[in-house]
Amino acid sequence: MAKGEGAAVHDFVEQMGEQFARVGQQRIAGRVLGWLLVCDPPEQSAGELAEVTGASKASISIAVRLLTAAGMVERVGVAGKRQTHYRLRPTCWTTDVRQKLDVMRSMREIAERGLDVLRGAPKARRQRLQDMRDFYAFFEQEFPAAIERWLASRD
Repeated sequence: MAKGEGAAVHDFVEQMGEQFARVGQQRIAGRVLGWLLVCDPPEQSAGELAEVTGASKASISIAVRLLTAAGMVERVGVAGKRQTHYRLRPTCWTTDVRQKLDVMRSMREIAERGLDVLRGAPKARRQRLQDMRDFYAFFEQEFPAAIERWLASRD
């Protein structure tokens, strides 16, 4: 790190942890992700992650398992090192949005089942489900094209 960079990096890592906590995720997972976004080298061992975040190795283990399952982090080997290392997956952002898209698809399908259940109900009663279905259907249509435009812009 450059001189004076340490405190700013620490603050950034903490902000990532706070953001994760705000959305109901584990704070330590956000801190690990934050560190993996800015660290050098990009591959870090569990011990290094524990040291920089101040978390226990058990907490790091849980965090990297969650981040790996979410497609954000991958395990890698590092030449000359025996421990497993972790790094940010190059495709993590599109993976994240695609997973959210799967949730949106499921929510749309649930809303459609609810509309079927209320098929004969007055329009006012069905409106909340209609709004939910339409909202998720809209983004289900828009997100794939947005991802493709993003990928094309990177080439």
